This record gives sequence, structure tokens and C-alpha cells, in this order.
Amino acid sequence: MSRRKKNNSSRLNKMLLVTGIIFVVSGVIALTTILNKGVIFGKRLVPLTGGTVVEEPEHVIQVVSDTNYLTEVGETLELTITIDGKEPELGAGYELTSSDESIVKIEGNTVTAVSLGDAVITAKSTEFDVEGTLTLSVVVPVNKLTLSAEFDEIKIGETSQISHTTKPTEATGAQVRLEYKSSDNSIATVDNSGIVTGKGIGIATITATDKITGLSDTYDIVVVSE
Repeated sequence: MSRRKKNNSSRLNKMLLVTGIIFVVSGVIALTTILNKGVIFGKRLVPLTGGTVVEEPEHVIQVVSDTNYLTEVGETLELTITIDGKEPELGAGYELTSSDESIVKIEGNTVTAVSLGDAVITAKSTEFDVEGTLTLSVVVPVNKLTLSAEFDEIKIGETSQISHTTKPTEATGAQVRLEYKSSDNSIATVDNSGIVTGKGIGIATITATDKITGLSDTYDIVVVSE
């Protein structure tokens, strides 16, 4: 009899221990959910009628502007913020930051160009764990663009690098965003860095266009047989 009572007591203790562990874990999850405003394991949970819990739809925040470029120091640009497709009141439910305030600084929803360079604007929701970004560049606009080439004539399969010069000189290098296009891809193709590749016999006109000002220039490449 005493042995049977001991075994029953042991089972009871184990059941109490398991129940206690479950209770503690449930309490920790509940407390974590409350402290994180319903977010747990990266998801927001919302109760439905009857106590059912489902995942809340993911939220989206976006920051957009009319242009990605500012062309002089001191120029300002208004940003538009949307949360789940709706524009909130100024500063309500989000925070705006600049990755480099020595290039672009922010006041309210207005950004101001401080110096040449690139800066990433981040809009972060203060309620949901989401953020959106926009890259802005402060540049010196080109007023003259001239193309040249490593080789005026190439064979099929060979390449030639298109180069450019600009005025003013401050607009060279990273301040110029060129888009290249070939008049005939069956004769020559050109990639985003201005490398032309011969494809077939003939003459192809390569056009480079500045994305900021729309200014463009052309250069003819002759492709001959191998």
C-alpha cells in the first residue's frame, strides 16, 4: 500500500510540474505580447469574436517625392508619406531621418540640400515595425555633354568603352547619371556603364542621356567583320 501511494504521489508531482511550466510559459508569452503592443515573433496578433487569434495583415509605409535629385545647395523638396496607402497628418505615426545630414537635412516633411552627395531618407512607423526609404542626390547639373570612345571601329565580339566629358567640370564623376542606348542592337549593344559590344557589321549610334537634365550626346561606332 505504501509503495502504491508513493507512485501516485510521484505522478501527481510530475503533473503539477508540467502544469506549472505551461502556466509560466503562457504568462511570459502573454506579457511579451502586451508589452510589444500585440507583436510577437515579428507578427501582430489581433483577437476575433470567440477568442480566435489571427495574424494582422502586414503594414506598408512609403516615402516619395517628385524627383530624386536636388540641383543646388539650399534647394528644398517636399516629401509625401503614406501608411497603408493613406497620408497621415504631419509627423503623426512616423519618423523621418536622413542617413547624412551634411548632405540632406530634414525639417517636418521638407528636405534641404546642404552639400553634394547622396543621402537615404528613411520613414519609420512609430506603431508598426515597418519602414520605407528614398535615396536623394544633391548634384551639379550638366549643361554640356560630350562623348568619346576607346575605339571608333571594332570587330564583332570586341568592345569599346564610351567616355564622357561635361561642363561644368563639377558635374563629372558620380554627379552624372547617364543612360545609354544603341540605335541598333543587332550591330552593337551598350550596357549601363557605356561598354559597347560589336554584334554585326554596320554602324550603330550610341546615345547617352543625362537622367537629371535630359541633356544627351551621340557617338557612332563602326563594327566590321572578324
